[in-house]
Amino acid sequence: MSLVFSTAARGARAEAIVGQFDQASTAGRLELYTTTQPAAGASAGGSPIATITLQKPCGTVTAGVIAFAVSVPVQILSTGDVLWARGVDGDGNWVCDGNVAVTGTPGAAFTLDDVTLYAGAFVFLFNATLSEP
Repeated sequence: MSLVFSTAARGARAEAIVGQFDQASTAGRLELYTTTQPAAGASAGGSPIATITLQKPCGTVTAGVIAFAVSVPVQILSTGDVLWARGVDGDGNWVCDGNVAVTGTPGAAFTLDDVTLYAGAFVFLFNATLSEP
């Protein structure tokens, strides 16, 4: 049997996540990595291939689903396959980690249209949501 939360509980949890991303005076970020994903919140083991700065507020919550605001495009620093992403608040405090896969991959925490990113190209959030599986 699986654990299922009420709509009210899912909404409260989603609001808490938005609050964590937005708690600092500066906006939170999503960092995209090509390194092996570490244990939750542990050292990333390298520099991100790209860092997407979230809007502030980072998004809105409807029925337990976070709809992230469209972000400003950021340039990709080096070519590589994104394996995981880390969310941090504006002070750099860890909020979440998750694996990255191509859009449509079941069980992926984060998805991209293509996980191979190329140096000099741009990446940004558009129609990005976060919800419980």
